[in-house]
Amino acid sequence: MMDTITKLVCIKNKISYIVFDTSLKIIEFNDSIEDIVDDVSKLKESSDIRDVMWEFVGIESELDALLHNKTNEKNLIHFPMLLKKTNYYDLDIETFISDNDEKLFIAYVIQKPIESLRYINMIQEINKRTLIYENSDKKNNAHHYELINKRLLSFNVDLDGYITLINDAFAFFFDISEDEILGKHFSTFFKARDLNLNQEGSIIFNAINNMDEVISFHANIIPMSQDGKINENIIICQDITYLKQIEKELRHASSHDSLTGLPNRSKLLRKIDDAIDKSKATNKPFALCFVDLDKFKSINDNYGHHAGDMLLKHIAKILLDVIRKSDVVARIGGDEFVILFHDVEDKKFIFKKIEKIKQLSIQKPLIYTEEDIIHFGFSFGFSYYPKDARNAQELLKVADKAMYKNKQA
Repeated sequence: MMDTITKLVCIKNKISYIVFDTSLKIIEFNDSIEDIVDDVSKLKESSDIRDVMWEFVGIESELDALLHNKTNEKNLIHFPMLLKKTNYYDLDIETFISDNDEKLFIAYVIQKPIESLRYINMIQEINKRTLIYENSDKKNNAHHYELINKRLLSFNVDLDGYITLINDAFAFFFDISEDEILGKHFSTFFKARDLNLNQEGSIIFNAINNMDEVISFHANIIPMSQDGKINENIIICQDITYLKQIEKELRHASSHDSLTGLPNRSKLLRKIDDAIDKSKATNKPFALCFVDLDKFKSINDNYGHHAGDMLLKHIAKILLDVIRKSDVVARIGGDEFVILFHDVEDKKFIFKKIEKIKQLSIQKPLIYTEEDIIHFGFSFGFSYYPKDARNAQELLKVADKAMYKNKQA
């Protein structure tokens, strides 16, 4: 199914792939995909891809849009920073035409470098060891520049910040000649909060490259001395734009539920602490609503776990449709959700919201297949700040107990 060249490229670049058809049946995959799927025992041809990778649960409409070219301009579905067995991966889903003119899906899974910060620290240390030197002239400087990774921008500045020497990567990045650079102040090309170069250290620079993209650099500032006196600084700039994006994605992954995209328990606790601070300042109370899905186990038993995952995604959307922009919905357990309602004047407001959720659960059951329509209901519990408790953990406990009592009733 996959052509030989594509397979070789995937092997060389350590890319895992899996091919499936419009009915989500697996057609082909390479061996390395076994390290990524959730259930290796179900990884075989004609299996439903949702049974082996939960990421495909609930995205049927997005796959249909991709199939009919109704997606974004990149014409793919992108899932960043998926955690699989202690590693992070990017997942891209695209379409292609097979040899017998059938339109199929292919999912590429690419491992991301989890040691990003350790890597950048290592680069900085190498730069310092390579480039700290004394009593050197311009000829020796040029030799040291050749030792630098060609992806690093390196340049010398005098004590007033004017550029005296550059490497090839510098000129290539800005797409201008060396003559147009030398003699100009380095702030012509780089922007930063602090442009003080008077002491050894590091700084974050931003610069616009020859494609009008804003690139972030971690810059090492290394003083150069001659006869015991500092006469120049050498600056080595490491592109950290990609690393900053990884850091951002890692922060998001650590604070959000991977299935629904909602804030997780730790993120919710921080949001509650913020709400407590706000309430103390404004004297406006807030409320927590514990939402528990009824009979979730029976749904998993009767329809399968991917149906349960689809239902959880469906419920997350329903809850988000009910709340205001200032409120927060979080998933804190298997079938447990919590809504943080800000600025609640009285209980009538909460009861109206709960009635709305109940109505939506009746009006919008999960249409799993044409034959299988999954109905669901909820149990609710509430707590109010400052009436019921004075900290986040106690507020959650009060709401949880109230929900459990209502579920028993």
